[in-house]
Amino acid sequence: MEFIKDDKICNAAIYVRLSKDDGDKEESDSISNQKELIKDYLKSKSEVQIVSVHVDDGFSGVDFNRPAFLEMMEEIRMGKVNCVVVKDLSRFGRNYIEAGKYIQKVFPFLGVRFIAINDHYDSAEGSSITDNIMIPFKNLINDSYCRDSSIKIRSQLEIKRKKGDFIGSF
Repeated sequence: MEFIKDDKICNAAIYVRLSKDDGDKEESDSISNQKELIKDYLKSKSEVQIVSVHVDDGFSGVDFNRPAFLEMMEEIRMGKVNCVVVKDLSRFGRNYIEAGKYIQKVFPFLGVRFIAINDHYDSAEGSSITDNIMIPFKNLINDSYCRDSSIKIRSQLEIKRKKGDFIGSF
């Protein structure tokens, strides 16, 4: 099943994510900015109406076992949502295999339009050769960034431990 844009109203779920909570009790600035960017973008898409907003603030993109993401997938399975809009592919997820599975297999099978604004990707516009190369490549870069950051953090913690520095929370 392929998504067809012509005269089909899209019931969109906005999905935003930030991997590290910024410590505020209120919503983080990054989350607010992501939502604002998406809503501004959707003003030019008359066929898209927002039906829900899902926020995973403080959750890593390494896996897709995130509460708001799972809620959104349930809305898709129930037929309430047929479009997912994210700021960019890295906000959707940083796991190359899983992100690719959703974008290239799961969403098309379920008839879900997927839009990644800053990556200039909209599945309703059909896939080009460039999309077939660039989307997996960007997902691979996002995955690598996550692994690289983890290695750097662990090495810094190891250096601090060896120097006898305190590395705990309190």
